[in-house]
Amino acid sequence: MTLPLKGVRIVEMGQLIAIPHACKLLADMGAEVIRIESCVRLDGYRTSSIYGNTDEGRFWDRAANFYEQNRNKMSLTLDLTKSEGLDALKELLCVSDVFAENFTPRVMRNFGLEYDDIRKLKPDIIMVSSTGYGYVGPWADFGAIGYTTEAASGLAHITGYEDGPPILPEIPYADYTAAEHTVFAVMAALVYRANTGRGQFIDVSQSETLTSTIPEAMLDFTVNGRTPKRIGNGDQNTAPHGCYPCKGEDRWIAIAAQTDDEWRGLCEVLGMAGQSAGPRFEHAQVRLANRVELDELIEAATVRWDQHELMRSLQQRGVPAGAVLNGKQMLFDAHLKDRGFYELVRHDETTGMPVLPYASRPWRLSRTPGGARTPAPILGRHNHKVLQEILGMSHDDVRTLEEQGVIGDEPINPRQPTILSLEDQKRQGRIIEYEEDFRERLLDRFET
Repeated sequence: MTLPLKGVRIVEMGQLIAIPHACKLLADMGAEVIRIESCVRLDGYRTSSIYGNTDEGRFWDRAANFYEQNRNKMSLTLDLTKSEGLDALKELLCVSDVFAENFTPRVMRNFGLEYDDIRKLKPDIIMVSSTGYGYVGPWADFGAIGYTTEAASGLAHITGYEDGPPILPEIPYADYTAAEHTVFAVMAALVYRANTGRGQFIDVSQSETLTSTIPEAMLDFTVNGRTPKRIGNGDQNTAPHGCYPCKGEDRWIAIAAQTDDEWRGLCEVLGMAGQSAGPRFEHAQVRLANRVELDELIEAATVRWDQHELMRSLQQRGVPAGAVLNGKQMLFDAHLKDRGFYELVRHDETTGMPVLPYASRPWRLSRTPGGARTPAPILGRHNHKVLQEILGMSHDDVRTLEEQGVIGDEPINPRQPTILSLEDQKRQGRIIEYEEDFRERLLDRFET
């Protein structure tokens, strides 16, 4: 099967999520992605969430978060502080279609790798720069991570409980929105190049990708001069609307009853029929005015239910409801398994990692579905392949680069990961629970 992006070569200088996730999706669809890494400065995801929870051996080749973001890619290590390393990268850009990076403009300027520099090497190249606040502007050179961009985007200000502070998510949400916007922009630029023969520069502001998700708040101030209050899981116009506790430890369900009919259905399922027509809750406006009391009544009823049973019962009655799933529940979810959402990936035998399931893509192409063909690469796995087969270097030339420290397959003075026992993690509140037999359960669920 020929994948839609076969023949497209992408050079990635990415770290953590924003660019690596975007390039992973492009690689899933057939693009050849060559990831530029450093033995001096490892990607932070190579030293966190280590498989087996141990720092023995080549732990940087067993990092779970790194594997999630970098499947279907090649790893080329280059020391760009050495002229030989920078020259090799420039040679590679001359035979590539896209150059994608998520460093600050200052870093790219210092390396001489801005768009005006690389288009002199290859006039039709497409360059995408994904930064916290954009490639130009007063904040262009500010350092950023997902949490700071979420704060700057305006999303954090409207997220949180009433009378409480802004709340940031557990994951760097901005990285993922930026990645998805990047995929769209790269595809649009490839179409433009196919039609005109010209490349272009793509400036992605990670904070702006989040600002674009809250147009209601922006327009409300523009039109009415209003800044919304934080209301937790509630909604400004609908009640009931929130997450409610269910039977068991840390089990929840999300419910949103927008119409009177949905409200009556909710009351029927929860055994609250006597409340549905009372003067405090009979229509939408009074339900909003009495939302606190309403939530307390619903919580007292939902806590007696299994979250999945309640979800099914409410859905059958036409009430929007969804069980709040944790990682374990999602991994073993029958619906996701039936859709083939998880893909099994076989890792390099040197890692000692078994075949594991990975999340695929939330969209399906009927003719060219793509998929996870290879795991994320161990460090420097493709040095010889890229330098010899793509750039035409001799074996002796590559060996010279190794001797000069320009390339390598081991980090120099790697930062040791923080390893805590599972019991210590639970005691400190980092995790809620753990299971010693999770490997056996995975094998039972995902037969390999």
